Amino acid sequence: MVDSIQANASSQEALSARFEATAHNLANANTGGYKRIMCEFISGGAAGTGAATGSDAISVKAVHDFSQGALAETGRSLDLGLQGKGFFVLETPKGQLYTRHGVFTTNGEGQLTDLIGRVVAGDSGPIVIPKNVAVSAIGVGSDGTVSAGKNVLGKVKVVEFEDPQVLTAVGQNAFEGPSNLAQAPKATVVRQGYQEASNVSVVDELVGLITVSRMYEANLKTVQSRDERLKTLLGVAAG
Repeated sequence: MVDSIQANASSQEALSARFEATAHNLANANTGGYKRIMCEFISGGAAGTGAATGSDAISVKAVHDFSQGALAETGRSLDLGLQGKGFFVLETPKGQLYTRHGVFTTNGEGQLTDLIGRVVAGDSGPIVIPKNVAVSAIGVGSDGTVSAGKNVLGKVKVVEFEDPQVLTAVGQNAFEGPSNLAQAPKATVVRQGYQEASNVSVVDELVGLITVSRMYEANLKTVQSRDERLKTLLGVAAG
């Protein structure tokens, strides 16, 4: 009985985690470069279902789906989309972060930054756009080389990870991970004037939300039924 109760409790916790992940995905369906969260259920007898059977306790592991999002043309010179498995590198006081959200601007020093001011790393340091150069005159090659006319200003740093699951989301559309596992890009292409969309399918997430809600209700009814039986047994014993 105790094992069964614990199994149902763990199942409810796993389903709650999946519900929260799905809700988070839906909230970021229009966030550029966002990578959807998936929940993997681990159970001895019902792996992947989220439903507890017998004494099987269920745990949940959240992972990110790093599949390519659609590239939408924006025409902005500092919008950079990535075609492939690479990441842009951001320099922060706490170390390097990685992002797919290539919507960039410049700070007061002319350095290329993301929209919240994190400096975009270049292969040889920050990329500085001279104040006398119009943003519209900036060109970015498929390898990330930034130029103004014939003058090369630097090269946007792009890295790949053999297994991107080593990355951990830290909020604000960025990930952190072991820099020693970052590799030079093998097949990632930089597309100037494009922005990568979220890889969330709203329809799929809504279907998942309904499924999780029904499973949660089914488990809850099982718990309530067990409580009623326990009360009956206790009443008989007391009598």
